[in-house]
Amino acid sequence: MNGYDISSYQAELDTGIVPSDFVIVKATEGTNYINPTWEEQAKQALQTGKLLGLYHFASTGNPISEADFFISTIKDYVGKALLNLDFEAGAINAWGNVGARQFLNRVKEKTSVYPMIYMSAEVTRQFNWSITSGNTPLWVAQYASTSPTGYQSEPWSDGKGYGAWSSAAIHQYSSSGTLMNWDGQLDLNLAYINASQWNELAGGSSATEQNNNNSNSQLEDDDLMKFTYKIIDAKTNKSQGTIYYYDGNKIVALSNEDQLKIIRQIYKDITGKDMKHYDWRTDAPWYVRFMQAINQKTVEVAWK
Repeated sequence: MNGYDISSYQAELDTGIVPSDFVIVKATEGTNYINPTWEEQAKQALQTGKLLGLYHFASTGNPISEADFFISTIKDYVGKALLNLDFEAGAINAWGNVGARQFLNRVKEKTSVYPMIYMSAEVTRQFNWSITSGNTPLWVAQYASTSPTGYQSEPWSDGKGYGAWSSAAIHQYSSSGTLMNWDGQLDLNLAYINASQWNELAGGSSATEQNNNNSNSQLEDDDLMKFTYKIIDAKTNKSQGTIYYYDGNKIVALSNEDQLKIIRQIYKDITGKDMKHYDWRTDAPWYVRFMQAINQKTVEVAWK
């Protein structure tokens, strides 16, 4: 399928008349910016029978806050549009793959669908995306040149692969596209998924059923990374006492045994598996390194 993606730079473009199978529209950026024409262009696409995607351009703010802003803006289109995270520019350094995963998990938590992630082919190889790739389809950008072009059926790639992804769902292959009924240049894309798969990724009934099916519990386990750990004192070889819980976004120090029992029971009920637990020693402080990796400076304490 052929399509293009647009932002406010193409504010005058009528998505209903520029030829495409699908259109992906920028909706938000950071925690304050909303593309003023996104909804009008989204409606034009849907009214003319085109597949719709909406994307958030990652900034350098808190990934959870940015995800909440995106969701609150496009909430009426959940299930109608394929959701996307545009991961490039400052977010690469500010978030890294951990911040990107926090954004994606938050969208999944709030909408029950997994969004797609957009990045350059180089960035797919810059980080270890093995946790993310299992549930998050890839929208990759890789250009052969900046020469004007129409739609291509076999766009160029460098043949170096996409890191943890065996293939891309969508390939953005030009920023110099020329199409009928629009005088400017466009980002052109080739989708390797069909319309049915697009709708399923957007949150159709089959996708919802799959997300609710306990037989697919590995998705929750590997992508959300929920687990518990305790810290072992290297001198005494005994636990310091507190159990810590990572909920996929932050670490919480549990203050009651019942809290641990409840989260383990719920996790077991949802995924069909036991929650993973680790004993980390003070002479090899992996708990510190993990906090650095998720950019959390202090542990939250569960209220009593």
